[in-house]
Amino acid sequence: MTMNAASTLLAGGDDARVALVCGNESYRRGELRDLVARAAAAWRARGLARGERVAIQLPDGCDWVIAYLGVIWAGGVAVGVNPRVPADEWRTILDAAGFRFILADAADTTPPPWRSQVLAHADWRRDLASASAIEAAAVDVDDPALWVHSSGTSGRPKAVIHAHRLAHEIERVSRECLGMTAGDRVYASSKLFFAYPLTNSLLAGIKIGATVVLDPQWPNAAGVVASVMARRANVLFSVPSLYRNLLKEGLAAQLAQCGVRLYVSAGEALPSSLRDEWQRQTGCTLVNGFGASETLVLVLVDSGDGAGLKASPGVEVVALEEMKPGLPGRILVRGSTIALGYWNRPEAQAEHFRDGGFAPSDLFERADNGQWRFAGREDSLVKVHGRWVDLIELEQRIALACPGIAEAAAVAVPDADGVEAVALFFVAQPGAPVLDSAALREHADRLPPYQRPHWLHPIDAMPRTATGKLVRRRLRDLHTTLAAEAAEAGDAGR
Repeated sequence: MTMNAASTLLAGGDDARVALVCGNESYRRGELRDLVARAAAAWRARGLARGERVAIQLPDGCDWVIAYLGVIWAGGVAVGVNPRVPADEWRTILDAAGFRFILADAADTTPPPWRSQVLAHADWRRDLASASAIEAAAVDVDDPALWVHSSGTSGRPKAVIHAHRLAHEIERVSRECLGMTAGDRVYASSKLFFAYPLTNSLLAGIKIGATVVLDPQWPNAAGVVASVMARRANVLFSVPSLYRNLLKEGLAAQLAQCGVRLYVSAGEALPSSLRDEWQRQTGCTLVNGFGASETLVLVLVDSGDGAGLKASPGVEVVALEEMKPGLPGRILVRGSTIALGYWNRPEAQAEHFRDGGFAPSDLFERADNGQWRFAGREDSLVKVHGRWVDLIELEQRIALACPGIAEAAAVAVPDADGVEAVALFFVAQPGAPVLDSAALREHADRLPPYQRPHWLHPIDAMPRTATGKLVRRRLRDLHTTLAAEAAEAGDAGR
């Protein structure tokens, strides 16, 4: 069976309806379809062959979408890349990918020998202006259409390969679970190289016929509110850390007042304390979803009440192995948007892709009502003094309770006796009164003993991946260094 994901996404719908908006630039659906078909012709004229990979390393915007879908329309494989990708991570991606082209604003951030593959954005725009539309390449449903990179919290990022068949039901969760329609104006705070906004805002929004609002600026709380208000977005896809910042900066209520009807949280775990505070300040609920680069869509979604996560339409979720009472375990997810696998990572492939499905590292508990409850990642659910501690819930609770904290992150590390204890790292809010460890200790000591941080470390910024996920292993390494320095200072003071 043959198809083309890009043409499937853009088939049908109201050609007169605005499909993309970015700043003062906008395109109607019919215009977008024509531009994508012309972009495909431009890529073909450059020599792109079927199956060859193209990196789109531009800030979010209409050109990003047109170039990306144009690669797929031409039969190539589109790969969104962070324009701010760290040099070592970029070299790892380049070593593995074998890109035919790299579309970027400038070539100087790409090292030799790959620099010769860079196509300047300005040159690509000239190619597009002179190109004529071509028919979409007919390819097998299981041929690769795009790659997304996992966030790499436990090591180097993995390239996740998705097939053209993803377009058949890419919008089903958004339509049936979230209630998105062609009349919606959809905005995602995260950048398009991240699977969560790429899928749930852009690809699903295009398939449904909604208006997708794009923003080239890097996200922060004030910028998200400004973009939502300026472009009258009424559906917001964001992550818990940004929802928390909207609360702490007193901006959350503005979103409700300007007409946002649906708030979706994914990309990280949503602590109940954050959900409750959002409800209290805005009168609105946060719909929590779980997905991954390997699933694209949100495969588990709640009803906004925190009662549990249900498998999304068209998705099957089962326990990977028999779950013991009171203990969390891994799940296996099957569905039409599950990836083909990883590029040249056979060990990771065998670990996570099993029995026609995907088994994430995240841990879940099965509730009595048959729903699922997120129990943490393998590195965020720990036992301290014989009690389970959800580090994500703990750090959110402390960050919300302490006015001067911008964010907090916790790790479990052994104390002097080799017993697991919690080390908490925190970043102070810009412009806030100085918050030191002694002041934070007063808040921390109100927690139950097994949750109480043993160490408090002020730092300037959290170590995060390109997609914004916390890298706990770096915090554990940092704790080892800081603890050793503190021990040396104590010895020197004697």
